[in-house]
Amino acid sequence: MSKKQTSEGEKITVHFDPQRCIHSGNCVRGLPGVFRAGVKGPWINPDEAEADTLATLIETCPSGALTFDLKSGLAEKKPDLNTITVEANGPITVLADFTLNDEEPDSYRATFCRCGASQNKPWCDGAHNQIGFEDAGNVQVFNPDAELPAGVLKIKTIKNGSLFLEGPHRICNANGETARTDDRCGICRCGASQNKPFCDGSHAAIGFQAD
Repeated sequence: MSKKQTSEGEKITVHFDPQRCIHSGNCVRGLPGVFRAGVKGPWINPDEAEADTLATLIETCPSGALTFDLKSGLAEKKPDLNTITVEANGPITVLADFTLNDEEPDSYRATFCRCGASQNKPWCDGAHNQIGFEDAGNVQVFNPDAELPAGVLKIKTIKNGSLFLEGPHRICNANGETARTDDRCGICRCGASQNKPFCDGSHAAIGFQAD
């Protein structure tokens, strides 16, 4: 059964998928009148802000746990560049026109586990904090200024292995600086690679298991 929650307002409907939430807090800090943490019952109140303002705030939710439907018909803006950001001591953040295992998601935003400990793989569930995952989010610089064409980024989970990316994308370090442009790569999701954020085959050595 889906755990997604829907909160309908006069001009905007907000959807929340708790399985995707990494508790970044952008929503609560940005519009505390709309997103009321710690209350009993409905905690999302769409009519407590202008619809366009709320939609803009939702687009800052890195995991895609929050999405929206505007009654005006306007939709979330497709990003100009497919961007992968390696978060320090955390997941990779995706802002891209992407598919996951050939399925179109309901948002251009996502956070994928790279510590290996998430109980909701391939999504991040915050387990990196519990296990003390450490990685500075550095990315070795390689052709950062190469032209990046438009196109869909195809993301696939390799069984018991990496997250494979195929299609135009740029990879940014934890400071948000573009370090690499590429059209295919394998991202470590077991947490053991000695060449993070890229896969080096360590998943086989440690017996990593994930669909």
